[in-house]
Amino acid sequence: AVVVAAGGPNHAAQDQIEPTVGVTLPGKFAYGAISKDLEDELVRVSIDDCGAWRSLGDFATDDDGRVAVPVPAGILTSPGVHEVRYQVLGDGSTTTSYVWALPRGTRLALTDIDGTMTQSDAELFQQIFDGSHVPVAYPGAVELTTAHAAKGHVVFYLTGRPYWLMQKSRDWLSDLAFSRGTLHVTDSNSEALPSESGVGAFKRDYIAGLLARGYVIDAAYGNASTDIYAYLGAGLPADAIWIIGKYAGQQGTRAAIDGWTERVGEVTALPPVEQPFAW
Repeated sequence: AVVVAAGGPNHAAQDQIEPTVGVTLPGKFAYGAISKDLEDELVRVSIDDCGAWRSLGDFATDDDGRVAVPVPAGILTSPGVHEVRYQVLGDGSTTTSYVWALPRGTRLALTDIDGTMTQSDAELFQQIFDGSHVPVAYPGAVELTTAHAAKGHVVFYLTGRPYWLMQKSRDWLSDLAFSRGTLHVTDSNSEALPSESGVGAFKRDYIAGLLARGYVIDAAYGNASTDIYAYLGAGLPADAIWIIGKYAGQQGTRAAIDGWTERVGEVTALPPVEQPFAW
């Protein structure tokens, strides 16, 4: 039976950025603040196929509350953003993710969230303990993402927040009018630990995977020493990395002071990005 006694649904599905073949969609299904896993329950998955919804089938969750849904060949035939909906058949609860089907050579602007887009890591903890609190963004943070999008970049939010904060993260980005973009959180609590072996390795390995698939990261934004570790460790050049806060400018990175307004002006002055696709 569905574990509704543990609390309301807190499902999460990662956004994917992939070429138009070989896409697998991960989903995590759980309930309540303790994230009680939904085991051995069917989840119905559908994808927006250029304006029409197409069923991908029903999938049983494993003992960790997860599903892995392959997208058949012939659906993601051209570049675009496809909404994916997951519905637990037992109680009708849902979650959503997005597939960004984009070719090799697509140019990205990548950013952390906490302490980078928000004014401090403490903003998240305050939101967790007080659900009515809205994390405060740095001056120019929203405009930085929209400036990159206006130049043609695909904006990518890579955060060390754990999977059970996926929906809060989506809602915050949307409510404050950040640019639409791909959102990726950690799949486990251990990956979210604030250490080089935790969130540092998580981000480093994920970015390395993006680069190996042929994506190009023109700019990366962060605030923590683990961001510097991850970005440099994945092979990004120091002069393409902007760091705000106490570690600003370390290890050859570029420094941002008290906000992103100056950087917004720099991005606005850049020429448009040439992407290997047309929307």
